[in-house]
Amino acid sequence: MSPTDLIKEIDLDIEQDIVIPPFESGAADGDDYVIDDAEDTSGESEKFAHCIAVMGAAGGVGTTSLCVQLAHNLAVKAKTIAPTKPPSVCLVDLDFESGACSHHLDVSPNLSLNDLRQSPENIDRALVSAFMTPHSSGIDVLAAQASLGGEESINPESVAALLDEISQMYDYVIIDVPRNWRSWNMAAIGGSDRFVIVSDPTIPSLHLARTLIKAVEEKFDHQIKAEVILNKLERRSFRNPLRQKDAELALKREVTATICLDTDTLREAINCGEPAAIIKPDSRYVKDTKHVQDILLKQGDVQDKAAA
Repeated sequence: MSPTDLIKEIDLDIEQDIVIPPFESGAADGDDYVIDDAEDTSGESEKFAHCIAVMGAAGGVGTTSLCVQLAHNLAVKAKTIAPTKPPSVCLVDLDFESGACSHHLDVSPNLSLNDLRQSPENIDRALVSAFMTPHSSGIDVLAAQASLGGEESINPESVAALLDEISQMYDYVIIDVPRNWRSWNMAAIGGSDRFVIVSDPTIPSLHLARTLIKAVEEKFDHQIKAEVILNKLERRSFRNPLRQKDAELALKREVTATICLDTDTLREAINCGEPAAIIKPDSRYVKDTKHVQDILLKQGDVQDKAAA
């Protein structure tokens, strides 16, 4: 049973009590996050992307950098496995007011908030394709032109329709989900195969992460489990008094994976508008994000999709 079937209606406790179902994604309950060809009596099979929703526990914990690097890792790996088949990876920035994905990749966003005020019936594949901004690495970026306060007039059902189309167009979708308690953010989390919260090893961030975990999991009646990525972890204890086991004690759960502190690599990558792997492919940060990718996605899943 897909996440959409599992969660028909949830009370989001937000303005106007808007309830929209999560968009379709690839993993079915019990399928261990592997996307299989579903039988279709019409002779055609319908596939949905493997979606990973990533949310930061606080500002500055490195959420956008991680989303950019995960998308880049997938695009590069797909190109390596199947050079003649273009990678099908989409990076979605759901922060329509102050998102930074496009800045991290030095591309111009093609989506405007006016596009998200129209009827969801107008959202189709051709329109979504026009919203995309391609990056030289093979990533398609969906980001909006910043407009402070503009989210107040967005049609949540149009955002859900947009996500639904994206999930049917791509093999992999990485979603940078802001902490705003909006219905479309909850829909993105509910429709994704993995939900990740990024925290750094500081007490305020870890406490916020624990609060977010509790709030989101309760909203979905514990049918969704949040996974924690501990970013900016300096493994030499004399430079960082908080260790992984200390973070897990504060979170009251195990950390899924850790990413090292590599300030120089990330600063250069952000200032150059490129993924970190293009700036320093052998850096500790890039190696750690590849490990995170392998945890969140089965190793064979990328190969299966690239060969399809």
